[in-house]
Amino acid sequence: MAGKNNILSRKSVWYQCRSYVSTQPFKKAVAAQQVTVNGINTKDIYYKKIGNKLENDDKPAGWNEAKPFSMIPGPKPIPILGNIWRFFPGIGEYHNLGIVDLHKKITETYGEIAYFSGIFGKKPMVFCYNPDAMETISRNEGAWPVRYGMNAFVYYQKNIRKDVFQGIGGVLSTQGEEWFKIRSAVNKILMQPRTAEIADPDNLMPSDFQNELFKWTMESMAVIAYNKRIGVLDRNLDVNSKQQQFINSVLTMFDMSYKMDVLPSLWPYISTRNWRKFVNIMDTLTELNQKFIKECLESINPDSNIPDHERSVLERLLKTDRRIAITMTNDMLIAGIDTTGKTMASALYFLAKNPEKQEKLRQELKTYLPNKESVVNQDMIRASPYLKAVIKETTRLAPIAIGNLRSTVKDLVLSGYQIPKDTEVVSINILSSIDDKYFLKAQEFVPERWLRTTADEFSHKNVHPFASVPFGFGPRSCIGKRLANLELEVGLAKMIRNFQISWPHADAKFGATLLYGIQSPLRFKVVEVDN
Repeated sequence: MAGKNNILSRKSVWYQCRSYVSTQPFKKAVAAQQVTVNGINTKDIYYKKIGNKLENDDKPAGWNEAKPFSMIPGPKPIPILGNIWRFFPGIGEYHNLGIVDLHKKITETYGEIAYFSGIFGKKPMVFCYNPDAMETISRNEGAWPVRYGMNAFVYYQKNIRKDVFQGIGGVLSTQGEEWFKIRSAVNKILMQPRTAEIADPDNLMPSDFQNELFKWTMESMAVIAYNKRIGVLDRNLDVNSKQQQFINSVLTMFDMSYKMDVLPSLWPYISTRNWRKFVNIMDTLTELNQKFIKECLESINPDSNIPDHERSVLERLLKTDRRIAITMTNDMLIAGIDTTGKTMASALYFLAKNPEKQEKLRQELKTYLPNKESVVNQDMIRASPYLKAVIKETTRLAPIAIGNLRSTVKDLVLSGYQIPKDTEVVSINILSSIDDKYFLKAQEFVPERWLRTTADEFSHKNVHPFASVPFGFGPRSCIGKRLANLELEVGLAKMIRNFQISWPHADAKFGATLLYGIQSPLRFKVVEVDN
């Protein structure tokens, strides 16, 4: 009986046809048609035609007109050395290039899409520089997006320290259904969180001011994860304290991950020096975090009447799965220090270099923070559009991740080329986010472009929505986005409300290994405002 509920989608029909091809009735029907003509088995032809028809029906629009995958431009590998020689001193065109400059070089040479292979120990990848292609990738990643990477981190959790993580990876390291289960368990909790003395006589911050920002982000993340202060901001914190050891270990871990998972490395095959150093660092992080967790668990009162939304992330996740709780709070502390700390440094730098923007933000903040002791709260943040615009503009100019990696879950057409399923593709967002083709005066710090009230050519409404995607897109976007923005909003509000910040030096240098940010010492000049 025909009816609305009996109409099958094209995809459903495809799967049913595919399933029917393997059944005995179908095979018998084909066998009855089988003859041999000039030595050619018609049964094989019949199967091939049916198979091709089913496959073609599942191809994306424009597939037949697109150029084959083999024609994607890119540096050609040579026998034995592949493309690794291009990074050699003296002869290599990519020698000593930072990762952003490397991608600028690739796109200048090959255009908006490039195929890169021939790097020992690394999978071939397709680099995409066009926002249209980035949108196609993002909108076709399925319900369970696949993103490989951080391989050393994954291997450590799942193989070296099974005693702690018990086979459970975090949202960074898992794929498919396992990732979906973990993400679902933590998503609601993490996406809806509750909410001048170190300067020298010239009011210049010390060269290690970046470390002070790392301390602040670690303490903030600990309060969210464990609902307790862990003493990172103590004025007399010893350089050998467990808190400082944790920060140092996080920075080293990211550096080692870059050397092993981005640069050519033999660690998947033999125990290299970097791998052994990485394991030692991860052991330090794991043991320190276990101490923090133990202290938190000892302070939990199961009989208290505290509302659930006011409890720590650890306590709330324990009700779901203890293994997930341990793994996720571990990942939160590791992932939240360097990332948010670098973004805060970038925001302060851009405001210091643009004093008129800084003053505009300060005047907005004074409306809701009339004096220096005023408390930053949720209502104040909601009513501060320029504060949010400053953060958005910061992450456009200095996104912590320069791109997003995906493994395609279906055939795609990108920039006019056929991209088969299971291809590693990387959207290099940082280049489009600073390209005048997509943003007016793209190299300038203009927070106004993100305000709803901006109706001129600067408005982000006139920009491709995928030209700047600092936190990713879709189900696998950054799960810590809300936490990071909350930290940045509170931190910037307090800093800019109370201090005038300037940069009396040459322009700072930005760069990236695994994460992008300022590489110059943060020697800000900080002067307290009068009122």
